[in-house]
Amino acid sequence: MRPTDDWTRASNGEFVDVHRELVPYSRALELLETVEREFNVKEYCSGSNAGGRWLFQIFNEEFVHELAHVINTVLKETDNEGPILEVMSGDGRLSDFLTQWIERKIIVTDAKSDRYNIAYPKHIERIDALKAIDRYNPSLVIVCWEPQWSMIAIDIVESGMPVVWIGNPDKCGHPDIFDIPHLGRRTRYALSRHDGFTAKEFRTDIFLFNCDISWFEN
Repeated sequence: MRPTDDWTRASNGEFVDVHRELVPYSRALELLETVEREFNVKEYCSGSNAGGRWLFQIFNEEFVHELAHVINTVLKETDNEGPILEVMSGDGRLSDFLTQWIERKIIVTDAKSDRYNIAYPKHIERIDALKAIDRYNPSLVIVCWEPQWSMIAIDIVESGMPVVWIGNPDKCGHPDIFDIPHLGRRTRYALSRHDGFTAKEFRTDIFLFNCDISWFEN
């Protein structure tokens, strides 16, 4: 019998959905260490959780606050008044969490491929990434866990607009994107489906393209 105060499991015995609400880094890490020890992280992240949710980057309060600070800094340093655009957003949970911390409207889009069994909320616009950029002329583009070998983010970066790219360079997008000048945040709070949690092997980061390092010096 499991302890009655075991918050990591839902009433049906499955591990809780870590994205049901935004939790502190320490709590997200505790859950993922437990999943790694008692179950299987990749299965958990592929819908075998109480919410049936697919998970790629695993968000937490500290990560989202840092990301919001980065985005607000970029907005302050650039003169484009357009919205923020998230492309290839999956279920849109990142923008859900970011909204209260961002000083600009966020438009959330995805091509809504059948490749993953993702429950797309109705507010996520079904549109290809490059078409979305043409339509909305965004001030900044967020790309989180671009599908592996996709070159779409490279096309976006080469347009010259600021891009926030989040993910594992070995598992997301195309490696050629890192031939383009960029900044890595080396955030302490990034968690993902391919990490080793008890071993503290963390493989993702926030990468910035078409941004100046001087913007973040103060």
